[in-house]
Amino acid sequence: MTGRIVLVTGAAAGIGWATAQAFAQAGDRVLLADIDGARAEARAAELGAGHEAIAVDMSDGAQVAAMIAGIAARHGRLDVLVNNAGRIDGGTSVVDQTPEGFRSLLALNLDGSARAAQEAAALMRQQGGGAIVNVASGAALRAIPLRNGYSASKAGVVAMTRNQACAWAKDGIQVNAIAPGYTRTELVEKLIADGRVGPAKAARRIPLGRMGAPEEIAAAILHLASPDASYMAGALLVADGASHAYGGSEDANIVRGKAPTAPPPGAPVIAVGEGPVAQALAGMLRARGARVVPLAEMGRHGRLDGVLNSDPTPGQPGHLDRLFLGAQAAGRIMLGQGFGAIVNLTGIAGQIGLADTGPAGPEAAAVGMLTRTMACEWGASGIRVNALAAGLVEGDAPTLLPRVPLRRMARPAEIAAVAAFLLSSAAGFVSGGIVPVDGGLSAHGGLDFDA
Repeated sequence: MTGRIVLVTGAAAGIGWATAQAFAQAGDRVLLADIDGARAEARAAELGAGHEAIAVDMSDGAQVAAMIAGIAARHGRLDVLVNNAGRIDGGTSVVDQTPEGFRSLLALNLDGSARAAQEAAALMRQQGGGAIVNVASGAALRAIPLRNGYSASKAGVVAMTRNQACAWAKDGIQVNAIAPGYTRTELVEKLIADGRVGPAKAARRIPLGRMGAPEEIAAAILHLASPDASYMAGALLVADGASHAYGGSEDANIVRGKAPTAPPPGAPVIAVGEGPVAQALAGMLRARGARVVPLAEMGRHGRLDGVLNSDPTPGQPGHLDRLFLGAQAAGRIMLGQGFGAIVNLTGIAGQIGLADTGPAGPEAAAVGMLTRTMACEWGASGIRVNALAAGLVEGDAPTLLPRVPLRRMARPAEIAAVAAFLLSSAAGFVSGGIVPVDGGLSAHGGLDFDA
């Protein structure tokens, strides 16, 4: 067996199991860690020869350290850690929560993930790099009554991810997080069967109009652990069907065009704008068999599967207007067909405070909110819309370079690789997001890095 050595914690069920399968299908050797050692053994056997099970209590720091030491002894390396182990609290109010119960939850969800990442990073540093994906939750972004410990722990995971990314980027360690929304895991399916969760009620809170599948979350994790995410550092990828973006008072899943439908057979048609990132993306997509056309031709080919809505003059007056018109035209086509994905390419200045960006910062922020509005209006017709917030790209002024944890500018192809993911079916539950691809610039809040 060739490929990377991948450790997935909480791997015996749900998102963890789907993730283990995804890495195995990609040709990687998967180490499945779980507190239920017997089930992990069965899962490893299901994946086939070369995959391993590890029985571990992730809330026990000594066991976590021993697990990583054992991996180092057996394999000599660890290329990817997926920090997925965790549990939810049982519906206890804040006033009724015991300190012991609160601390127990954080010991697993936050402390265990932190210890695993620290131990893994020490090994990755010796081997010259690696990737860590921390699994957070939509509960880290929005409070849920009677889930006090869970939400707090997952918010901690998000902050932990930023800190780790900024500290370890210089060592070639790629750290990012994912926040899944409502996902039809085995546990949720059982709750549905028992009448404790109503899928229709949940869907009304999701602009895409459905819950996610574990395989969709796993595909996004696979992206975050890949070279295609090489210029992402400390980013949070939200995979929740745009529910985090929705702020309306009516149902989120109102169909405003054709009902969602699967794309027809044949080569997808992708329209791209202008600029170096668009050119790099066009080359990638053509190599994968897509038909790439200019934005001006996006209504002339019988279908429109995806759009990179880019502006050749970002940061200049009119950036917002040009992206609005491009996305509006794409939305009209996609609403009539019931499928499609749009990526609005903008800058990171809308997400961070800078001394003086002129119109660049305000317009980029406006693009982000416009993107979320489109995702919420069009999601129930099967249309996903995300903003890609790019940081410094080769050719930009190096003024902010000392603030970038990766300590370099992006190559256009690195930005294009994330756009390609967002346009693909692998991002099927990712919508309404503002995805930073900035080398950690927006995650970093400390002093300038040494040259």
